[in-house]
Amino acid sequence: LREALRRVPDMDRALSRLALDRDGPRDLAAIRAGLDQAGQIASVLTDAPPLLAKAAQALVGHAPLVTLLNQALVADAPLLTRDGGYIASGYDPDLDATRALRDEGRGVIARMQAEYVEATGIQSLKIKHNNVLGYFIETTTTHEDRMRAMPEVFIHRQTTAGQVRFTTLALSDLETRILNAGNHALEIEKRHYSRLKDQTLAHAAAIAQAARALAEIDLAAAFADLSAGENWCAPLVDDSRAFRVTAGRHPVVERALRGQGQPFVANDCALTDRETPALWLLTGPNMAGKSTFLRQNALIALLAQAGSHVPATSAHIGLVSQLFSRVGASDDLARGRSTFMVEMVETAAILNQADDRALVILDEIGRGTATYDGLSIAWATLEHL
Repeated sequence: LREALRRVPDMDRALSRLALDRDGPRDLAAIRAGLDQAGQIASVLTDAPPLLAKAAQALVGHAPLVTLLNQALVADAPLLTRDGGYIASGYDPDLDATRALRDEGRGVIARMQAEYVEATGIQSLKIKHNNVLGYFIETTTTHEDRMRAMPEVFIHRQTTAGQVRFTTLALSDLETRILNAGNHALEIEKRHYSRLKDQTLAHAAAIAQAARALAEIDLAAAFADLSAGENWCAPLVDDSRAFRVTAGRHPVVERALRGQGQPFVANDCALTDRETPALWLLTGPNMAGKSTFLRQNALIALLAQAGSHVPATSAHIGLVSQLFSRVGASDDLARGRSTFMVEMVETAAILNQADDRALVILDEIGRGTATYDGLSIAWATLEHL
């Protein structure tokens, strides 16, 4: 399942680009690939729990659109419609015939170049193309006299620092036929692309539902993979005022320490109202882990309410209405705010907005001013909370 999810492109982004007319063939290809993977993922979730089974229902029913896009689009679609080459061979016989004429013309150009090389004896003679002159015959200025010796065949077009360019009536006629075939093929492709886009947008609501379902399944699979690999536990989440975490860990710090071959020291936290104080004041030396402890408990509360397992041996989390964090120190010079001012504004916002079910973590309140003033601010904040 995880491997299949990794192959799902960003269908939401592709659908938005199609709706906003900022699209290209790759967006249709992304829709095709996403819906194709969605069908395969749905077949894996036949015995899934109710929530995942409900999400899987949005992944089926897209086979006709996937079949159409598979028939119409090449496997590796270009970025822009003007590039051409995105409608698959065999989808439209008229397009195939026009492409054959265009490609045959390129072969004729190569044969014409060989004839001119033989006629002039100039091995470096090339037939090239640019957007200004179209097709032209190019050789070095050292062979200019030999080319000008046949004015009835070679018509001078341009001379540059080291090159001289000619054309012929036959080359001009062939260029017209090739360009017409190329432009006609591109117009046919654009018409097909427009119809495919309209047919895809007609299913926009169903595609959006499938994309959301894939996101939900991806989230659940990621949570499950993380829980199994990191030995997380299923928390008890209810409407109580409980907050009990046994052997809690900070998931990011734990992973970093593991990479260094060091263990993470787990910590308990008990803030259950009426059983223990609903406020903890942490003190200790620098590098003791105070900030890590603050953040890990906020992360555990967030993960629990997101429906994830949590990095702990056990956890009982009452629903938290708000999560406030005043951690770190930074200024806001663009708005004329010092580090201390930013800290005070954020602390005031927390004290004014936090209700009795809010979880608040504050790290070194008052650090940005004098010791006595900082102590007074921290004391008053604690009393208010």
